[in-house]
Amino acid sequence: MDRAKVILHMYTTMDGKIETSIPSYPDCDEAGEIYDRFTFDRSKAWGCGSRTFEYLSAQGVDLHKSEPRPLGVDEFRKADRYCFAFDRKGRLFFQEAFNDYGGEKSHFVSVLTEKVDPRFLGYLHQKGISYLFAGKEDFDPRLFLAKVKEQGIDTFLLCGGPEINSVFLKEDLVDEISLVICPGIQGGRKELTFVGTEDVSLFPKFFHVEKAEVLPGDTVHLVYRR
Repeated sequence: MDRAKVILHMYTTMDGKIETSIPSYPDCDEAGEIYDRFTFDRSKAWGCGSRTFEYLSAQGVDLHKSEPRPLGVDEFRKADRYCFAFDRKGRLFFQEAFNDYGGEKSHFVSVLTEKVDPRFLGYLHQKGISYLFAGKEDFDPRLFLAKVKEQGIDTFLLCGGPEINSVFLKEDLVDEISLVICPGIQGGRKELTFVGTEDVSLFPKFFHVEKAEVLPGDTVHLVYRR
């Protein structure tokens, strides 16, 4: 395979929600821990769309203080573990080079298009954050997967949100779907599910069940393959 394998790996409620209005699910703590453990056991690289990481982004950053760097030229630092942020136009201003999540530190890699401000690249360089270009006008998921394969990443875990998940699904680039389901029901109609897009022209998609397993904490783990 000339690209990294993709596992779409998500944590959901019983009614399929990934974002809810309920602050916490005390009875689902064990399911959350299982999800995190699977994330780090299956691959050294995981990633999410820009909305997922907005809470980590600084506000009001002055790019006039950053030296421009050339568009289209990747800057990739080697690390033990990676966290990829799909940030097409360069709007996520991380303060640290690593994402401290789930008890693991993952080196941030911003996935960009050539629509970014060259000074934004200077900001990332100053912070020690890696970046990869995957498209000129819009994000090219196949190019992204080829590039991470070249960096020695054989398996990539795609961890949401619904729009970036749909991008990979539309292009038939999801090889496996892993759902860790907690024993809770959110109940609302407006909350996000793990796939969601306005353009459904390339849906539906179909997968085969490979595994259904009941784990501690009334957790269910479902695995599907193309």
